[in-house]
Amino acid sequence: MKKQALALCLSCALALSMSTPALALRVNTAPGPKPSSNSTNASTPSDTGSLTFSQIGARIEGNNLNIKSARESLESAKAMDWNAAIREVEDMKDELEFSILTMSSSAQASVANATKALESIKANITDADSLIKMLGPLTEAITGVSTAKTMAVYIEMQTASMKANVEALDDQIDDLKQQKKDYTKTLEDTSRQIDFAIDQTVTGAETLYITILSTQLQRESLVDTLESTKRTAEEMELRYNLGQISQLTLTQVKNGLVTLESSLESLDNSIATLKSSLQSLLGDTPNGVLALTDTPSVTPSQLILSYSADLVKAKSNSYTLYASTRSVEKAEDEMNDARSDHGKNSYQFKMAEHSYQAAIYKDQATIADFELSFQKLYQAIPPAQTALAVKENDLLYAQQSYAAEELKFQQGNLSQSKLLEAKATVDSAQRDVAAAQLDLFTAYHNYRQAVEQGLVGG
Repeated sequence: MKKQALALCLSCALALSMSTPALALRVNTAPGPKPSSNSTNASTPSDTGSLTFSQIGARIEGNNLNIKSARESLESAKAMDWNAAIREVEDMKDELEFSILTMSSSAQASVANATKALESIKANITDADSLIKMLGPLTEAITGVSTAKTMAVYIEMQTASMKANVEALDDQIDDLKQQKKDYTKTLEDTSRQIDFAIDQTVTGAETLYITILSTQLQRESLVDTLESTKRTAEEMELRYNLGQISQLTLTQVKNGLVTLESSLESLDNSIATLKSSLQSLLGDTPNGVLALTDTPSVTPSQLILSYSADLVKAKSNSYTLYASTRSVEKAEDEMNDARSDHGKNSYQFKMAEHSYQAAIYKDQATIADFELSFQKLYQAIPPAQTALAVKENDLLYAQQSYAAEELKFQQGNLSQSKLLEAKATVDSAQRDVAAAQLDLFTAYHNYRQAVEQGLVGG
């Protein structure tokens, strides 16, 4: 019970130090090495007004205060010196054993000396006269032997109690060694848990990054629609002045323009809010002013995957599977403790035995769920590749159509309005390609994230 309470207190203390609101956000995490524990006070120098996708992990680990706090808590726990505590008890045991040896040796020497003195006196008594002469010393010698033996018995009783204390100290040393072992395992568990939380935090930030890019594409589309609507409104205004349309038709077009302007303002507010959330995870001032300076992409060579080998690696890196295996180990320890403490026929052992079997079944289910989730991530990549190819073909067709329309315009066979519509079609197709590229990158990066960090949650 002591070791369980110790492990629980450590886990709770470190878990409370991690308060990451982004744990529910799961999409992309760039794999990379964890920072060394001796660099927890160093922040990553950067221009907080701009950000690239590849900088997210370093910026978060260098500046996010929750993460830095969790790492410091872990280092504090690691500072516990179990060897010093064990040596202290061992020193107490050595001192007690030395006292026992000293007291026993002294008692034995006293009895031996008293007995020797008595035997010496007895050797000088050869007749009645010598007995009378030596009666006083003889009496003292007999008393000395009796006193020495009495003290020896008392010392034996004292050393017996001290030996019991030595055994208690032995048990204490064994207990401390077991606690050290459990504490070390708990530190490993907690370290894995913190790394898992960091990975999820970075995932949340990368989710925001991709979401902002996608929203900015939506904004570009809305701006094009707004510009097109403005041109339509100007045309309708002219037609109204010529008496070709009614006031109601003109009002409807203008109302649509106002609606688009309001939608654009709302979208700008949403982008600023997303950027503020991202800045908060980065440890920056959440002012909503942040330039995302690159769009992540994936190359054809990166899409050559090895499913079987990647699955093995993903399992070894998964905190979820690690925690599940640890649950089985703990359940087995509790079952063995119940057998040792209460016997094989006790209800405590039977309960623990069933709990252990339940943990095994749950572990098997967790592994099956992990494998299924990993398979879905792998299978999500080909459709994203196909979708991108379709959008690229659509863009090529739009560009070819625009080239033809531009030639007609130059020949005076097409209005400027129609040419602008063709250009808007090309711009829209380009945004569709950019969105498809983001979707493919997301699918690929989710897969790599699963391989490198064991994160497969949707």
